[in-house]
Amino acid sequence: MAKFFIRKFQPAEELGYTIIAPQGLHKFYLEGTSGRVGASWMTKENREDDIKNYLVYLNAVHSEISSKKNWDEIVILGFSQGVATAFRWLAENNIKPSKFLICSGLVPPDIDLNIKKDIFDPIQMSYFSGVNDPYRTEASVQEFYDNVASSQLNMELVNFDGVHEVCMEEVLKRI
Repeated sequence: MAKFFIRKFQPAEELGYTIIAPQGLHKFYLEGTSGRVGASWMTKENREDDIKNYLVYLNAVHSEISSKKNWDEIVILGFSQGVATAFRWLAENNIKPSKFLICSGLVPPDIDLNIKKDIFDPIQMSYFSGVNDPYRTEASVQEFYDNVASSQLNMELVNFDGVHEVCMEEVLKRI
């Protein structure tokens, strides 16, 4: 849930950054049928509609905030499923961030970085991957590296001693 996730970015806020944490539109119980609730961007059900809906949602959030604030710099951070969400949003819209921080996620199969190279090339990108992430496999890491290498995008690759999480120490260095 965004209200918990955003707390991790308090140090960046203390440096003068405005932190916006849009939340995936789907909510579910993290364990069983009660207790803590989590959010996700989509599931396999109605996948294409969900992608369209969250792109409209993210554009609306961006438009609303941009109408009230003039940005000096935009930094996009995607975590887990939010990485694919952010890649799609950047690929299909006119958002011009200076940095894209990619944490524990992958380029979605529907985004060809070779075709979208002109969009991603000017963005300073950093990819963070926890070496003990239970979702990380050698095949998924190799696929990510191959995807980036074939597109010849400039991307810093940061492995950290952690799990499926945002490595705040490394992220804050790059913000």
